Amino acid sequence: MENQEPVVFNKYLVSLTKIVSVYSFFFVLLKSIAIIRGAWMIPNIILAIPFIIMGILTAYTVIYKKYSWIITIITVALIIAVRYYEYDLVYFLQDKYGN
Repeated sequence: MENQEPVVFNKYLVSLTKIVSVYSFFFVLLKSIAIIRGAWMIPNIILAIPFIIMGILTAYTVIYKKYSWIITIITVALIIAVRYYEYDLVYFLQDKYGN
C-alpha cells in the first residue's frame, strides 16, 4: 500500500490552486482595465506578467489534475508579496522604466 496524503489535504490543494488560478486572471483583468482608464502602462504590464504566467500554470494544473503543493505555495507567496508591495512597485517601475 502506498503512502498517500489524507483526502482533506488534497481538497485544500485543489481548492487553493483553483483560487490562485481565478485570482491571477482577475488581477490581469484589473490591470488591463486600469491601463484602459489611463493608469501608467509600463508598471501595470510588468506587474501583470507574473500573474499571466501563474494563471496559465495553475490553469494547466487544474485542467490536467496535476496538483502540486510547491507550485501552489510559491504562487500564493508571490501573490501576497506583490499585493503587499504593489503601491511601491508601481512607483518604482514608473520611475525606472516609465520615463
